[in-house]
Amino acid sequence: MQDVPPTGTRNPIPERGDDASDNATTILGPSHAIRWKWHVRDGVVAACLPADRFVGKGGAPVWSRALFDAAARAVAQGGRIGLIVSDFRFGNGVALQPDHESAPLFQDGYLGINAAAMTPEMDRTMLERGIAGVRAWQAAFGDKARFIFWDLFGHQVHDRLAGQYIGEGRYRHPVFNYADIVAQFQGANIADLSQLLRSPMHEVQRLFIDSSNHPSQIGYLLLNDMLCNGCHAVDAYQRAVTNVEAELFALARRIAEAKHVTVLLTGRSVWLVTLSSYMGQTGATRLAKEGLLLAPLTHKAGQPSIGQMLHEVSLDQCTPVVVSANGKDLAPQLAHAFGTDVAFWHDMPHIDWETATAPAITARGETPRHRYGGGAEPKAPHIVTLELAAHMVEQGPLGMPSWTGLRHGLERLAKPSAKRAAAHANQVVHDVLLTQDKIAFLIGGNHAVLKFATGELVPSQASLNAFSANIASRH
Repeated sequence: MQDVPPTGTRNPIPERGDDASDNATTILGPSHAIRWKWHVRDGVVAACLPADRFVGKGGAPVWSRALFDAAARAVAQGGRIGLIVSDFRFGNGVALQPDHESAPLFQDGYLGINAAAMTPEMDRTMLERGIAGVRAWQAAFGDKARFIFWDLFGHQVHDRLAGQYIGEGRYRHPVFNYADIVAQFQGANIADLSQLLRSPMHEVQRLFIDSSNHPSQIGYLLLNDMLCNGCHAVDAYQRAVTNVEAELFALARRIAEAKHVTVLLTGRSVWLVTLSSYMGQTGATRLAKEGLLLAPLTHKAGQPSIGQMLHEVSLDQCTPVVVSANGKDLAPQLAHAFGTDVAFWHDMPHIDWETATAPAITARGETPRHRYGGGAEPKAPHIVTLELAAHMVEQGPLGMPSWTGLRHGLERLAKPSAKRAAAHANQVVHDVLLTQDKIAFLIGGNHAVLKFATGELVPSQASLNAFSANIASRH
């Protein structure tokens, strides 16, 4: 592989890049940089840089000519760059070409991962090519480039959560190992994530929203602090978590105040899975203490189970809220998971996040591919529909919520209906509604009297038919 001649002047490389003069003024990378750019543009995430200072190319390898040339232009204008080093398998289709060893190192035309090239031998070939690529960036830009090995780090987090490549209590991938690879770039200005690998993986996974290592809001805040503010990994992580948790805890308190009781959020939806991923185990427990209990039907590694969450607050002390992809009737699954009768869940409204994401996905030229629900499965009797702005839905066909999408759903829960607000103008004591005229009504229990009285729940036709039949038989 032919190397790339250095661009510009090499400067002495500092041991650490935590000085303000080292801060990146342009961020480059694969799809992570594209999503970051759009989130900054749409006001989803705050960043030190404007949106036009992010340059991304989906699935691009570190040896992308387009990204390297964009970095050269930024440095030529007096700037500094932050490079999100992509998955070393990106562009592995090049390894299928017979002349790939004699071809130029930096080139375009190879994006993403080709399954046919995912062999141990080709993985080692791509690692060698990736290391050569990073060294070329280092040689060309010196200390004007700061590197963060985001995908390499993220894959190790997900592997360890899944219990893969672990022997004798130690993680060891056959080819791609964070510590071994980063150690090869002595003197490089690296935003090092290795300290976070000493933390529990079910907490560190809060940096990602999926197995492709796309950053969560916590992840973007950490990247901003490490690449643009020179913060170390642990400090940046703690700052990001504190920032996000403060907003989530405040929303949880608002929801509990609006419902006058702890709210149990359950169901099966990408929205709920994403929210749970933000919390980790300790965050979910603290969120429950603020009044919002997360108990999704879809369990993820490192997340508390439904049984564990119900140790915090029992079901009879909660108001359940169901989120269901495409409005699928989840009553049978919920009854099995929570040990109740199906009737307890049958008339409960199901919030449909997935259907609301379809306009944003199709407007981007993609076909919605929702992970849950759909098909000819039975629909819930009462489906709550949402209206979403495009920036509330992450890029891609899965309909994952962005940070503003998560907040929008929670804010919807925190807003009581006019009828419910009017009902609560009277005094509620435990399971008793005491009116201004001093008349007491029992409103608690499994019959959800207050919800039907205020219109929050609407009886199904089957319930009305059963009621009529009971009256007729008793008469």
